[in-house]
Amino acid sequence: MKRLFFATGNKGKLEEMQEPFARAGYKLVQVEADVPEIDAMDVEEVAERKVMDSYQEAVLNQEVGSVDYFIVEDTGFYVEALGGFPGAEAAFFAGTAGADRLLKLMEEEENRNAYFRTAIAVYMPGKDKVEIFTGKMRGKIPERKRGESHPHLPYNSYFVPDHGNGKSLAENPDLKNEEMHRRKAVNSLIDWLEEQ
Repeated sequence: MKRLFFATGNKGKLEEMQEPFARAGYKLVQVEADVPEIDAMDVEEVAERKVMDSYQEAVLNQEVGSVDYFIVEDTGFYVEALGGFPGAEAAFFAGTAGADRLLKLMEEEENRNAYFRTAIAVYMPGKDKVEIFTGKMRGKIPERKRGESHPHLPYNSYFVPDHGNGKSLAENPDLKNEEMHRRKAVNSLIDWLEEQ
């Protein structure tokens, strides 16, 4: 089984991504690189910078040796009525203000459209090159919290996918299908890896 080094401290992301990679013959090896994120709304920009910084820290800490592929994943939560906020700063917003604060900000808004966008950045040390793979899932912000979110996936109670059965992601804990934003990015990456 081929190995991919994945810099993340988020167990929820790790669990969600392990299964499709395992099916394709790849093992995700978690690397605990703790680097600050740049202040940006664009997940692609954040992921590209973070993969370089995380790799450098992992090498300094001797967490990795010879590596073909080193990856990071970043997901943003974009609310149309709020001009895309919180975007790539979704985790920071949830950790400081709390994800439930989103409903307060949306109280007077008729436009409830929102989407998740995931970017997976892959750094190839041998080529000193970064590739980015993305996935998006559209939906709506409900008027009240729907279900209990996973501790590492705080917005799942506040998002009802367009393609689902009218339930929030938290009410659909087994919804890890091909329509999920993270799964789309993972599938694009796997397809690319198979061509290398």
